[in-house]
Amino acid sequence: MSRRLKPSLTPDNFNIWTSFTDLMSNAFMVLTLLLLLTMSKIPSFNRQKKLQPANDNQQKIIVLPAEEYKFASGSAQLPKNLSQDIQKNPHDGKILKAIKQQLNNAQKKIDIIEVIGHTDGQKVGSLQCHNKLGMSRGNLDQELEAVATQTKNVAILCPGSNTDLGLMRALAVIKELQKAQNRENKGRFKQVTFRAYSAGQLLLPQNGGFAQPERKENKQRRRIEIRFTQLAQETTPK
Repeated sequence: MSRRLKPSLTPDNFNIWTSFTDLMSNAFMVLTLLLLLTMSKIPSFNRQKKLQPANDNQQKIIVLPAEEYKFASGSAQLPKNLSQDIQKNPHDGKILKAIKQQLNNAQKKIDIIEVIGHTDGQKVGSLQCHNKLGMSRGNLDQELEAVATQTKNVAILCPGSNTDLGLMRALAVIKELQKAQNRENKGRFKQVTFRAYSAGQLLLPQNGGFAQPERKENKQRRRIEIRFTQLAQETTPK
């Protein structure tokens, strides 16, 4: 039986094989370079989408500035445009729409809507409501719970300080939101509870920290903030 002889590796064959491998190596390098160039042209937001949530899903603080919603001096009576921007029977106003959008976009369930009243450092003064009701000081200690839990109007409250006034305005906004909530049949807005807080004249806007004493009118510091939060388990340090 004859044996099949292996082809001899002559100098000509060696040169051809070397040229072929060099050609394949160069082609691979060109393809790799083209792939890298293509990837570099992909918009950055497509690559970042997996790393961070879109801005629409991030929780925001809804701010109602005094320039747009002006309370009467020393009063918590809702401005007409503020009431309408919460609810325009039977339709939602732009404030309520913004709240519902925040609730629907939240990645985690929101349990509580916090409403915080901020004032400037201008002294509350003699208070016209005192003269009308025959009182000499604020009455939140006597009437606050009844206004919050019953049908009593916020208008019966008289502030003894800017802290009182901020709380009264926050509560007035909440009572308007509760009216809208009572008309709802379902949805996340139907399930939330409300909390009223006051920062008085203490906090500057835009996370500016504590305010220095300033006893004059300053519209930039007057505002209502609406925040969204979750219930947390209570604990006591041990």
